[in-house]
Order: sequence, then C-alpha cells, then structure tokens
Amino acid sequence: MEKFNKAQAKNLAAAQKMMDTYASSSEDEGELDEKHILDLLYKHYQSAPGGARSVERNDANRTATFLENTLHSGAATCLICIGSIRRVESIWSCKNCYCFFHLQCIQRWANDSLMQMKVKAEQQQNGSQGHYNHLGEFVPPKRQKAVHWCCPQCRRDYQPSDRPTQYECFCGKEANPQPQPFLVPHSCGEICGKLLQPKCGHDCKLLCHPGPCPPCAQLANCSCLCGKSAPRSVRCLDKSWQCQQTCQALLACGKHKCNQKCHRPGQCPPCTSKSSQPCDCKQETKVVNCSEPKWKCNRICGASFACGVHNCDKVCHAGPCGGGECPLSVRSCPCGKTIKAGICGEAAETCGDTCQKLLSCGKHSCAQRCHRGPCNLCLVRTKKKCRCGLHEKELPCSKEFTCETKCKQMRDCGKHGCNRKCCGDQCPPCEKICGKQLSCNKHKCQSVCHNGPCYPCKVESQVNCRCGKTRRNVPCGREKNARIACPELCRITAKCHHAIKHRCHKGECPPCTQPCGLPNDSSGCGHICQARCHAANRVLKPTDSRATRGNKYEYRALPHPRCEQGVVVTCIGGHEVATWPCWNSKPTSCQRKCARQLKCGNHSCELVCHAVPNPQDMQQQLGCGNCEQGCDIARPAGCVHACARGCHPAPCAPCASVIKQKCHCALNQIVYKCSEYYSEFNTEESIVSELREKLRSCGNRCIKNLGCGHRCMAICHSGKCPNPQLCRKKVRIYCSCKRIKLEVACDKHRAGLTHLECDENCQAERSKAQATEQQELDLRLRQEEAKNKLELEKFEQKFGKRKPKERKAVDVEPTKLNIDWKRVAIYAAFVLVVVGAMAVAFYADS
Repeated sequence: MEKFNKAQAKNLAAAQKMMDTYASSSEDEGELDEKHILDLLYKHYQSAPGGARSVERNDANRTATFLENTLHSGAATCLICIGSIRRVESIWSCKNCYCFFHLQCIQRWANDSLMQMKVKAEQQQNGSQGHYNHLGEFVPPKRQKAVHWCCPQCRRDYQPSDRPTQYECFCGKEANPQPQPFLVPHSCGEICGKLLQPKCGHDCKLLCHPGPCPPCAQLANCSCLCGKSAPRSVRCLDKSWQCQQTCQALLACGKHKCNQKCHRPGQCPPCTSKSSQPCDCKQETKVVNCSEPKWKCNRICGASFACGVHNCDKVCHAGPCGGGECPLSVRSCPCGKTIKAGICGEAAETCGDTCQKLLSCGKHSCAQRCHRGPCNLCLVRTKKKCRCGLHEKELPCSKEFTCETKCKQMRDCGKHGCNRKCCGDQCPPCEKICGKQLSCNKHKCQSVCHNGPCYPCKVESQVNCRCGKTRRNVPCGREKNARIACPELCRITAKCHHAIKHRCHKGECPPCTQPCGLPNDSSGCGHICQARCHAANRVLKPTDSRATRGNKYEYRALPHPRCEQGVVVTCIGGHEVATWPCWNSKPTSCQRKCARQLKCGNHSCELVCHAVPNPQDMQQQLGCGNCEQGCDIARPAGCVHACARGCHPAPCAPCASVIKQKCHCALNQIVYKCSEYYSEFNTEESIVSELREKLRSCGNRCIKNLGCGHRCMAICHSGKCPNPQLCRKKVRIYCSCKRIKLEVACDKHRAGLTHLECDENCQAERSKAQATEQQELDLRLRQEEAKNKLELEKFEQKFGKRKPKERKAVDVEPTKLNIDWKRVAIYAAFVLVVVGAMAVAFYADS
C-alpha cells in the first residue's frame, strides 16, 4: 500500500502540473480575421478567367472543410491522440485524404508500425520454411510483404523513407512555418503551384492551403468531342463537352449508322442492330448482332479426306479441311522421337528407343522402351514427408505417405477439433450442426457449426392487431415488438372525458395527449387548464392493494397543475411590464435600479426596484434613499476648495475659504477670500487680472532694484518694474585715480557720463605713490637677501668645517608692520553687504 500511495501521489502531482501549465487556444491564440485571410487566399485564384466564384460549391467542398478546420483552432482532431489540433502546433497532413495529425503523433505511429511489421516478418521467416502437401509437392512459404506504414485514416501505404521528419507547410515549400495572423495557419503564404487534378496542364493559383486543390478555373476555347459544333469558351475542367447532335457515322458492319450522341471520331460503339448471318460452314443461318457476324454451329464437318477412310472431325469451320490430305498419313512412334509417312490405316510402330516421357510425378521420366499406351507408375524410391510434415519415410515416388498422427487443431468453427489423420494444416470445414438456441428462443440453429453469432431465425409469424382487421408477418421472436399500423380507430372506451382519436394498437391505450380543457379549480383563477390531460394517470397501487391483486397499477385523476396562463404584471417599481404565469403573477421587484430623480436634482435612486406609492411618478417618493453624496458641481477655475454643503442644485455659495499668500515683493503676507480672487462673475480678462493684481499687492514700496541699481519707486507689483528710464537718483562718479568725485543724475550716468578726467594734482599724487611703492619694494628685497644669507650661514655651520670664529653681534632694525587700511575697509564693506542681503532673503522666505 505504501508503494501504491507513492505512485498515486506522483501521478496526481504530474496531472496537477499539466493542468497548471496547460494553455487553451483562447489564451495563446488570438482571433483571426477570416474574411481577410480568405480574400487573400483566393486573390490569385480569382484573378484567373472565370474566377474562383465560378467554382461550384460541391467541387470545392472538401477544400472549404479543411480551411474551416484550420482557421478555427481546435476544430480538427488528431485521430491518434484524440486531441484537438491548435493553430500553433506542428502538424503533418496525409497526401491522399489530407487529414491532419500532430507531428509527434504521426512520427510515433510510423515508428511503431514499422517495428511491428519487422517483428512479424522475422517470426514468419523463422517459423515457416515451407511444407509438402499430400501429393508430395513442396509448398513454399508465403511471400512476405514489404515493410511499410500507413495513414491512420485512409490506410494509404507509405515507404519507410516517407516518415515525416520536420514540420512543413501544406505545399511543402517552407519548413517550420511561423504562425501569422493574416495567413492560413500552417501555411507559408506563397502560391500553392501544385498541378491540378485531373491533369490539364495548369497549376493551383491559391495561396498555400490545406486539403485538395479546387478544380481548374481557367477558360479554354474548344469544340465538342465530334467537332461539329463551333468552338466556345468553357472551363478547362469541362473541355470534353458534348453537343446534342447524333454521330451518323457508318459503323463497322457497313450497313447501319451510329445513333449515339456526340463522341470522339473513331470511337463509335458496336452496332446493336440484328441481322441474319450464316455460320462459318455456311450450313445454318441465324439472327445475331450485327457487330458479331461470325458464329459457329454445333455440326461436325464430316468431310472425307483424300484417303477415303477418315473424315474431318472439326466443329463448324471455314476453309478446306487440311488441303484434302489425311492428317494420319504422317505419324510418329509412341514416344514421339521418330516420324514416318505411311498408310493411314496401319498402326504406328515403336522405335525401340527409351520412352523418356515425364511421368505423373512430374520429376522422373519413363525408363521403358518405346511403347504404346500410358506409362507405368513411378517406382523410384524417395524420401517423402507426410502431409502434416511430422514424419519422413522412403517410398515409391508414386505413392502418397500419410502418418497416423491425428490433427490437434480446431476447425473453422473454433469449437470442435479436427482429429483427422495426417491433416497437414488443411483441416476441412466443420460438418456438425450448430444447434444453438436462436434469438427467438423458439427454434435452434440448423446451419453447419460456425464461428460467431447465428443468423436470425428464418421462420415468420403472423401478428394481428387488436381489432383483427390488420395482419402482418414478422420474423419469429419479434411478435411483441412488432408494430402494426391499423387505420381503424381504437375501440376501447376512453378513461378520460375526451373522445378517442388514436388508431388501433396493441396493449393498453397510450396516455391521452389532448389539453385538459376544464376550469382550473386548484388555483381558483378561473382559467381553462391547458396542461396535458390528467383525468386518468397510471400510478402504482398502495402496498396493501398490491398484495391482494395481481395488477400493480391503477388509474387515478390527478389535481390540476398550477395555472400557466400568461398574465400581464407590472413590477412594484413601475419600471417594466412582463407576462408571467398565472400562478406567479404577484408584482415583484424587477431587480433594476429604481432610477427615480432625487430632490438634489443631480442623482437618481440607486436602490433595487422597491415599492412606491405612485409607480408612474419618477420623482423621489417614500422608500427612495436620500442622496448621501457630496456636491459635485464644478468649482470656479482655480478654486481648490470643496463645497461644504451636501449635494444640492446649482449654483454653489461663494467660496469663503481664506487664502494666505505672500505679496509680489515677498516681504508681507496677504490674506484674502478665495471667492474674491477666483470670481466666477467677472469674465473679462482685463478686469480679473487688475483685481488679482490689487489683492496680491501689500501697498508698500517695491523692494526690487532697477537695471541701474536703484530701488523701484512704484507700489508692490508683479513682473518687471515699470518705467526704469525715469530714474533720477544721484550717482557718484570718480576719476581713474579715485581722487576727484562728482554726483550726477542717473539718466546722465546711463547716457554715458561714467567717469572724470584726472588733473595735474592727480599726476603728482600718482608719481608720489609710485615712489613710495618702489621704496617698499627695495626694502622687501633687502630683507629677503638678509634672510637668505642667514640661512646660508646656518647650513654651512651644520654641514661645513667648523672654524673658530669670533661671534659678532649684529644689530637688526625692527621692521614696522605696514597695514593697507584702504583694502581692509573695502573687504569689510563687501562682507556687510553680503550679510545684509542674506538677512533680507531670510525675512522674505519667512
């Protein structure tokens, strides 16, 4: 049980894996545009004269069937695995019946068929070496069939070399064709090009397609078979057409003319007329077919030969009897080796040579001297096998050898043994009588013992209808099931209130099929019951009544079923009117949405159809749900605040939300209402922009600087500062040495007055500054030389030879620290400006 459970769990896991990985044709294959594909397929076929539309539907029926199986994924079925063939799977199609198979299935089928035939051929070759029959003749073994495999449907034979090895399109031009949504599945999209059948010289103009090629649609200009009619344009398939004229050519008899309709010249049928013709010997005359004038009577010729002793014994013939000479005048000896001419009445003499005629055994020749009469039996002793081939014995060649072994094989009936001595695989048919009980259960089978079921009983019985007016003969054993169509009406009294309308029958009357027709008292609606008659229904008897009486059934009147009369009913919400059965005609909900207009005027009732006081009124009534949604009226452009009210009719109240925002100069914070800034009443763009400009302005002076660097004189505003050319601020200008300065108006500074010219004092100051700078440069050079000299002395003291030297005191004058206060002031001013700008920016952001 443990092994069984493991195997079962393994199989269940494999099945679940297959179900998980399985993909249907609807998942991995899209829908194909069949009309576009068929139009593309018949493109070249329709371009030919006559067009594909002239092809009759019955001629192209097979092609259309294969196209339908190909376009509809899963429509075709593989007869090997009994699975559907999808459009993306590799297939192989038979060249004879054009049936589709999975490529792997047909490869496995071909390999198995070839292997089975090879094994069977080896068994036959090893087990059957031939045998000797009862005449001692050697019977060779049966000829073995060539190894082949066949199509599972049409059984056409294929050679081993024809086993499919790769997936090809229908026309065989492309291997492994890729599926395209605009082509027939499994096709390459090229023109088929196969020669049409029957062969007319044209090829198929369809694109690569499944199934047989349709008939040729080309037109040919040709005459009829007899050539009497004028040429006309017909389809290539119908080039051999016939006119309605008769041939009227002289037949071979030379007397009558051909009365057949149009056919090829020289192919007239034999003459069917009759005429009186003599036999070959001209002694009798008989009426025969005109096409067979020569016939022979049954008379023997009897003409005398030249010898006068013998007569011609040939049956009715034409011409002389052997030239008049007696055929017995030239004779040979009995063995046929010597030929002599002599008197026809004398007996032929023997030649004295050995006879050497082939004996009846067919193997040896006669060893006697030339003799008259038949040769003796063959007395040569040979080893002969019995008929069954089990024993061997040396006997004269003419004797048959049969052993005493009884055959143990079954006869053709498959029930009785042969038991014949030395049968030799040639058991005779069974001669015993079958004696089986036939299907009628009245008679026994009188045929010779056979295999399989017995033939039906040949005895016939007569069956009468109930009224006795109609009789019929039926095979024995079918009396109970025989149906007799009697035209008379049934004479049995009806059990219900209807008149009998059925014919005479066997057994009990069938149930009444007429409508009841009585008022339906079970529902009390007053409608007429239209159900099938139920006044006499066959039911089982109670258990107690069945025990006392033999009949198990009785007839009872059943109550009326529920009334099915159609009644027009309106749903409780007044949405639809439907016809319902009478028994279920109470108004109910139609399961639609109520859809009545709520008081908000924007939405409808979402409840399922419910009861209302007035179903005709589609406004909100008692029972409808209240609107619980918020206001969904569009807000003014720019307003992002939702309406505080619930769902209500338009318009909404002005938005009272307060907006806090920095002014244009970003120094102060402005507070205003949303409805004032985003007003829906003012629609003119100029008015709206002016109003918003005022609301965003703090009223203080603008802190922006103009292009000239001075502060804007306008009130807080957006965008660029206005009128920068009107700036009249004072600007200080200097000469190049910064000694002379002057304040001028900003407009003059922008006009080009940006610096002053230096005077003579400026030149003197510049010369003095240069001299001072030169002195400072010389001082720095002297200090640098002294420093270098001191470092050189320290280096020599450390690494050179020490020499006694007197230490000398050197007086070094202290250097005064010269500070450029002018440069320090410039740096300090720059730092203060940067710190002030950062403070202003921080205050503006807060």
